[in-house]
Parts: sequence; C-alpha cells; structure tokens
Amino acid sequence: MIIAILSVLVLTVLVWLLNKKLPIQVCSICAGVTLTWLWMLLGMGFGFLPASHYEFITAILMGATIGGIVTELKKVFLKWRNKRENTKVDEIKNQLDNCC
Repeated sequence: MIIAILSVLVLTVLVWLLNKKLPIQVCSICAGVTLTWLWMLLGMGFGFLPASHYEFITAILMGATIGGIVTELKKVFLKWRNKRENTKVDEIKNQLDNCC
C-alpha cells in the first residue's frame, strides 16, 4: 500500500513537471494513478510482484481510472447533447417564423 501511494505521488510530480514542457496538458493525478496501476499490473503479469499482495490496490486504482474516464465522457456527451438540442430549438423557431 505504501509503495502504491509513493508511486502515485512520484509519478504525479513527474507528470506535473513534464506538463510545463509539453504542448499537450495531461491531468497529473490521473496520469500518476494510471501509470501506477499499469506498472503494478505488468509487474504481477511478469511475476516480479506477488499478485496476492498487489491485486487489491491495483484493482482500486484501475476503478479510479475508469471513474475518471466516465466523468470526462459524461461532460463531452452533455456538451454534444446540449448543442444538438439547441439546433432543434433553432429549427423549430425558424419554422414558426416562416410558417405564415
């Protein structure tokens, strides 16, 4: 557990520092969590880490990543939906204005 927390902190700081240099900005915390569960999953897969010790924390971190992705997709979907509804409202207004 301590290793995972330290890993998230270190990777978050590294991504935060990289964000100052890169033209594309990435969420530092999201990247730290994702990179942590990724290296833990690979470590378990290749036999470097005992799965019995790391599978639970890896699953929690993976769930946090999925939760963040769903939250961002919800924002994008709501923007798309609102834009589409505004288009329909404008169409109806035009039809009513030009009806008679």
